[in-house]
Amino acid sequence: MTGLAAALTAGLGLLAWWQQRVPEGGVAGAQARAWERRLEASRRVDVNTAGVAELERLPGVGPTLAGRIVAEREAHGPFAGTAALRRVRGLGPKTLEMIQEYVAVVDGRELNGT
Repeated sequence: MTGLAAALTAGLGLLAWWQQRVPEGGVAGAQARAWERRLEASRRVDVNTAGVAELERLPGVGPTLAGRIVAEREAHGPFAGTAALRRVRGLGPKTLEMIQEYVAVVDGRELNGT
């Protein structure tokens, strides 16, 4: 949890620095949107690339559940969205609700955890 807080703090600091550094309208729209997507993704754990140790940082996810997430992904392919995590044995609605805001699926389809 400390690592997640540190990553969030670093991301917010980077955003503040970026906003001061770039004059309004100084970055092309597409570049700005790409930057926002990368920044948003850095605040979250990508369940399609994270290892067991990184997944354990999520609230309510211990080593066993983190291992199941990785095993499910390896056996059946990447998760299409956070709702697809329901296919992991032992990851119920309460846990999914707890981790929703900390999870990203960075494959171009979902970044906002919905």
